[in-house]
Amino acid sequence: MIAYNYFIGTDIGKTTNAICVIDQLENRKLELTIPNSKTGMETLLKQLNKLPDFRLETTLFCMEHTGIYCQPMVNFFYPIGANLWLQSAVHIKHSLGLKRGKTDKADARLIAKYCIRHQRDQRLFRLTDKALSTIRQLVQQRERLMEMAKAFTDLSQDYQAMGLLAELKLHEQTSGVALAALRKQLKLVETQIECHIKASPELKTNLDLLMSIPGVGRQTALFMLIFTGNFTRFTDPKKLASYAGVAPFAYESGTSVRGRTKVSQMANTKLKHLLHMAALAAVKAKGELRDYFERKVAAGKRKMSVYNAIRNKLVHRMVSVMDRRTAYTVVYIK
Repeated sequence: MIAYNYFIGTDIGKTTNAICVIDQLENRKLELTIPNSKTGMETLLKQLNKLPDFRLETTLFCMEHTGIYCQPMVNFFYPIGANLWLQSAVHIKHSLGLKRGKTDKADARLIAKYCIRHQRDQRLFRLTDKALSTIRQLVQQRERLMEMAKAFTDLSQDYQAMGLLAELKLHEQTSGVALAALRKQLKLVETQIECHIKASPELKTNLDLLMSIPGVGRQTALFMLIFTGNFTRFTDPKKLASYAGVAPFAYESGTSVRGRTKVSQMANTKLKHLLHMAALAAVKAKGELRDYFERKVAAGKRKMSVYNAIRNKLVHRMVSVMDRRTAYTVVYIK
């Protein structure tokens, strides 16, 4: 592991970033607020270069992963060799103990302390494959378009169900053009997604490998590749299951607390939903998973508990086919 001289905590904002720089003894060496732009990053680098023995190679930057608001710092510092650690905001929050009050400056200090105290757990930022990054952006756009289209159609269905025909007619007259445009744009985005998948042999191969597993459809496979960074972020199926919210955890303490083993609510809910849909599809189809479901339910197991076990099995199978680089082989003996 690199012996870092400086640790930089950054509280990322939409327009400004609060910066706190500490040394190995947690002494504060620099605090400032900069614009969240290229100009702001240039100012920060200029100030950092004034610190004794400062080198990018022996400095660890830590910030909360805030999506697009991290991009100015990533785009500026990553190409020049900075060590960037983008950590989950929830993870940082639950690792800092009691906290009273909130300011950007105080948050930057706390992130800097988190950075030095948990440096052994660091996962340095690496650029995602360009094709996957583009597909992720297109998929996000598709999700937004689908939500907008659903808002129009849901209101139409509500008017229809309530017998409000005059209101329904007015709604369709005023929103029909917009809805048609949304659907047209949605088809265009889906076409672009398919084109980028076909243009990347690796992604297409990995998508086919995941879809070889009974129950796993195209959308589940695609989102799995996106959320795992084409399976570069997760290589352990247990960690992936925990991230997806399908790993069971015990709930007990001493002699008085004996709760039921259950999954955690701290999870990627989108991925959890897709895995549940995949589990439902797997149980509907003839095969070992349907037999497993029926056998466990007949033995008295709760249905949702069995469904979760199937979701967990699907995660393990996904990691397995990616490790072996061979399609899933169905061996079914009734």
